[in-house]
Amino acid sequence: MSTYNSGDLLWLGDWGSLWILFLLILGAFVFAISYYDLRILSKRKCWTLVGLRIWVYLLAVLFLLEPAIDLKNTSKVKNQVAVLIDSSISMDLPSEAGSKTSRLSLAKSGLKALNIPPNKTDDEHVYSFFHFDKESELLPNTDALQAIGPKTDLAGVLEDIKKGFSQKDLGGIIILSDGIMNGDMGSRTRRGETLDAATKSTLERFQAPINTMVSGDPASLRDLAIVNLARDDFAFVHNKVSIEVSIQAVGIKDRDLKLMLSRDGKEVQTRLLKIRKGKSIYKLRFEFVPQKIGKEVYSIDLPHLENEALYENNHAQFLQKIIRDKIRALQVVGRPSWDERFLRRHLKQNPNVDLISFFILRTNQNIRVAGNDELSLIPFPTDELFQDELGSFDLVIFQNFNFGPYDMRRYLSEISKFVKEGGGFVMIGGDLSFSKGGYANTAIADILPVELSDDSDAIDFRPFKPQLTDAGTRHPITTLAFDPTANRELWKQLPDQRGTNIVLKAKEGASVLAVHPTLSYGGEKMPVITIGEAEEGRVMALTTDSTWRWGIERVGDGGTSREYQLFWNNAFRWLIKDPELKLIRIENQKEEFDVGSATKIAVRLSKPDYTPLTNQQITLSVEFKPFDKQTKDPVKLYTRQIRTDGGGIGETMLKMEKAGIYTIFAESKTDGGVLKDRDVIIALGSVNEYRDILPRPKFLKQVASASGGRFTRLGKDTPSVNLLPSKSIQVNRRRVIHLWDTPWSFLLIIALLASEWMLRRRWGRL
Repeated sequence: MSTYNSGDLLWLGDWGSLWILFLLILGAFVFAISYYDLRILSKRKCWTLVGLRIWVYLLAVLFLLEPAIDLKNTSKVKNQVAVLIDSSISMDLPSEAGSKTSRLSLAKSGLKALNIPPNKTDDEHVYSFFHFDKESELLPNTDALQAIGPKTDLAGVLEDIKKGFSQKDLGGIIILSDGIMNGDMGSRTRRGETLDAATKSTLERFQAPINTMVSGDPASLRDLAIVNLARDDFAFVHNKVSIEVSIQAVGIKDRDLKLMLSRDGKEVQTRLLKIRKGKSIYKLRFEFVPQKIGKEVYSIDLPHLENEALYENNHAQFLQKIIRDKIRALQVVGRPSWDERFLRRHLKQNPNVDLISFFILRTNQNIRVAGNDELSLIPFPTDELFQDELGSFDLVIFQNFNFGPYDMRRYLSEISKFVKEGGGFVMIGGDLSFSKGGYANTAIADILPVELSDDSDAIDFRPFKPQLTDAGTRHPITTLAFDPTANRELWKQLPDQRGTNIVLKAKEGASVLAVHPTLSYGGEKMPVITIGEAEEGRVMALTTDSTWRWGIERVGDGGTSREYQLFWNNAFRWLIKDPELKLIRIENQKEEFDVGSATKIAVRLSKPDYTPLTNQQITLSVEFKPFDKQTKDPVKLYTRQIRTDGGGIGETMLKMEKAGIYTIFAESKTDGGVLKDRDVIIALGSVNEYRDILPRPKFLKQVASASGGRFTRLGKDTPSVNLLPSKSIQVNRRRVIHLWDTPWSFLLIIALLASEWMLRRRWGRL
């Protein structure tokens, strides 16, 4: 019996409650009959015999119920306690102003003050240690723990704990942290707010106390920080962009500071930040208009003040994606014509085009007999168009336009600059275009993809049919059918063009898409449709002014104007660098990453007919430039050779070890020429953890209160926790003793029956 420390009485008989009730009633009846039969004897003799009969009956009923003793050796099952230590990078900051003790060191000291046994178990609990940031991980040794995690997600960590421990065995949780939470739970409950209903519900579902210990004192710190940027994920070119900056200033006396917005290291705007006593959160707004599509890296900077807790949060970087809302096109026409009419109508019917069209019917040299306010024809607004508003356009079209009569030579360089900075430009033929319009030896001639003749009468009026070159059969501008053979046949069926301007030849690097069948220069056929690039921009030269015939005559022959519309749509999309028309395209999962993360870089390569270009080699190189303004030139990280798969996609991985700008270049030599693309991504270092570095004791106190735990200010209070006592019992050994199934039980009944019989005979009863 000494090996068992508890026992229970069991009834093993399979008798229902009705049967037991019947047996008790039967026993009472037997008692009454016996008393009636023995009533003539003395009371002592009567009750002695009745008592013996009752004992025999009760023992018989008792044995029918099969009594037994359940002996057990038991021990308590200890509750599990999860100890969570915050290992995010904010825990590496000082616990107080001027202190050399980090928040993590203070947390380790608080953990030691709990006096948890070295074997991590006591009479009631077993302790499991974890460190956590955005995830939790088992911690075998707290001494070697470092604060290096990029993010703190308490909600996710608590869910992991809930899954890892049985709820009935969880005796409690102990959290040692500075309270800076930038996951779902922290973002739902901002500084100074009470816990939201969702967070309270999550904590209550644990049914175990969560004890919190805050490491760090917010009242003693001095810091100036950009805590939030409110902006859209993308912006439209030539449209106003608004960015709201939230700034937190604590422990700083009244003063005025400059907040600066920079783009690619160059100052864009500044705002005045007025810090005043009693106010800690400030909001300032930047507004600007991006001038070109693509991706631009912006930086917002605050000055460094003396004795700040941290300088990294005085700066914020972001990548702004600029996309096109509508194509803003400027069409300048020398005189009305069928060609002008068809093109203007086509542009106006396109909902994606915002067209401004000018017909030049009056020059500054016209004889005036009345004032400007009395004339129906206004002077050509050269200053407004080519000086003030030129940068707001994506595309400029010169259609049979002679700049000479409008004193515009001084503005041609502005147009050239507009193109070189990324704009699109197309010159369409006519008797006022190219050399006939006096453009030889001008800034416009410098950007055109063809060389102009000095002959001002360089024009040919004979009808002709443009002939596609090899490049023209594949280029998206002249692709009217995906199949190259069908495309050539389709061009042969188009109506003739009525005359062309005379140009000499295509410039080096330009692409000739169509040529004249008979005119030539230097042994090569004269270009009719030529495209090229002028630094960042694109240009197109079309030497004829009768493409409108593709629209009207095809309809007259029973066809449609599809070819006319498709040609010009393709041309405009190519001129404005529509990303969908690129034969090589770098594709990234997103634009902003955390330092230390890796991303897959995919390069999609297509043939001129936009079918995948398989098994093609691509040269991929990556350059890196840190955010600091002192570094002017980027550093090349590596160059790799990759090959496209069956879908025309080549892939590689890029790991971003440092914070800064990563520029990716892709290049491939194909049968159609060298294809290039460029993309930009950025890596941000510990942004969320450093945005607001003030410890949050109120948040942790509310977490403890909502779950029934205790709250401790480390370094000021004696650590104390509330843990549930052990409730589960473990049975180590067990033995069941059947009381009824023994010889002694049988002998006892025989003895009682024999005694009753002997006494009854002695007292004269049969």
